[in-house]
Amino acid sequence: MYLELFLVDDLLLNLLILRLAAAFISVRPPIYRILIVSLAASGVSAAAAYLLPLLRSPLLRLPLLALMALGLPGRSPKAFLANAASVLIATFIAGGSALAAAYLTGGGVKDGFISGGIPLRVFLAAAFAVTFLPRAVRSVLRRRIKNEAGAKVLLLHNGVPRRFEALVDTGNSLHEPLSGLPVAVVRCRALKPCARLPIPVVTAAGTAVLYGFKPDRISVNGREVACIVAVTDEKTGAEAILPPELVKENV
Repeated sequence: MYLELFLVDDLLLNLLILRLAAAFISVRPPIYRILIVSLAASGVSAAAAYLLPLLRSPLLRLPLLALMALGLPGRSPKAFLANAASVLIATFIAGGSALAAAYLTGGGVKDGFISGGIPLRVFLAAAFAVTFLPRAVRSVLRRRIKNEAGAKVLLLHNGVPRRFEALVDTGNSLHEPLSGLPVAVVRCRALKPCARLPIPVVTAAGTAVLYGFKPDRISVNGREVACIVAVTDEKTGAEAILPPELVKENV
């Protein structure tokens, strides 16, 4: 029974780590990809805990880091190293959250494992803390992008690819309320019938509602991102307006 609990606990924490790491590099990998990698990493961790204590060696944890990095998209050695660094940072943050929760509930660290006075409360507290971190990361990344930088957008929806020349505007802080995804605004009448998702907008001139949709695929400067696309008829000075968090130097 303890093995099953260990696997479930480690699997959920791995999923949270990969979600946070994905936020660091502004990507949204498919759920099946991060699930497969998280399951594999949980199997390695279970082997280290119950079968092969030698695997607990810090040097032998490097292959596990490489395995977790495969949960994030990247086609070059440089991208892989960036993914690994993101996973490492996310692991320290998630582990720190779990450790803080353990100490708050009367637990601590024993034989290399974190234990708490009330294990379920420890895990839920750590998961609750980590869940909110991706949005905080996106807010930090937003400040690092120069206002009004240019970008190229490729959008695929219903089998039809469309290209847009976009401006990056730090004033665009729109997020779809339910999913929390950032919102890109495009000017394209052909996409208007697809836009049925209401997105409230608050400006100095008052409030309004834009309508958007979740595209099948969308990439910015050649890198796939996750966002909602809102459609407008207003002249915006560009074919599309992007929030800064969708733009990051390609690796």
